[in-house]
Amino acid sequence: MDDWAALKLALDLLYVPWRVRLVREQPLPEGVPLLLRVAADDPASKEAAVEAAGRPNDVVRQAATFFIEQILLSPDADSYRVLGASPTASNGELRHNMALLMRWQHPDTACNGERSIFATRIATARNNLKTPDRRAAYDNERRAASGNGKIERGRTLREKPDRAVRWASQEPRSRFRRTRHHIAHGELRTRSLRRVLAFLLGRPRH
Repeated sequence: MDDWAALKLALDLLYVPWRVRLVREQPLPEGVPLLLRVAADDPASKEAAVEAAGRPNDVVRQAATFFIEQILLSPDADSYRVLGASPTASNGELRHNMALLMRWQHPDTACNGERSIFATRIATARNNLKTPDRRAAYDNERRAASGNGKIERGRTLREKPDRAVRWASQEPRSRFRRTRHHIAHGELRTRSLRRVLAFLLGRPRH
């Protein structure tokens, strides 16, 4: 188990932010609780992270914050991910992670209290998983959503299919008609353009 995996990834994302989209699709790495402790301004954790990363304290803390905001609190993250845990996490782990996240977004810790906007999402995630009954109900909802076509980040293909999905879902005959239609229009536009150019250049039209 690599307890520094999340820290390494957080630093990578800080300097290569375009990878955020890819990481959002992947399971959380090991060591997320360390990032939460760093973001919550825990002195011992910050010291250990700075030594392991070989980077200044402000860079390490900025990387931890960036990871939380972009990966844990991404718009489509489920309640487990919001709390920096997997669906197999114990209730104690979930409770501990929530405490760290609430400390991180608290106005006394956050710069100008800007992170307080995340408080509702964190509290909602914890509420969904607070008791065994609520957690079981939430897990059932997740399984049902998955069975209805929901992908890992929570968006269904039926809600907002991209062009490739719409194309693949069409009947072959319908796709052929659409293709023939576009080809015909393309040929017509090409002939029209040739006639205009021939007129402008004084050449005979064909």
